[in-house]
Amino acid sequence: DFRRVKNLKVYFDNNAISLTTDINEIEEWQGGDIVVFKKHIGIISDKRNRKGICFVIHHANPYQIYYEEDILEHRDDIIGHYRIS
Repeated sequence: DFRRVKNLKVYFDNNAISLTTDINEIEEWQGGDIVVFKKHIGIISDKRNRKGICFVIHHANPYQIYYEEDILEHRDDIIGHYRIS
């Protein structure tokens, strides 16, 4: 639910390790990380594209065919990247 993104971001800011939002820093992105967009949240997959950029596991709409998608390069609204350990 996009209305919860702001609340979850505050939680992650206070309780998780904050990481880079630069998708070109390939080694900083690991499966299980959480990526926060302006109005959406996803989990980083261990699957990567040919450039080494991670796929994202997310649910965007009820008609979505695949839930693990290569979308990071196509998003310009990444506002957070976190790891809980």
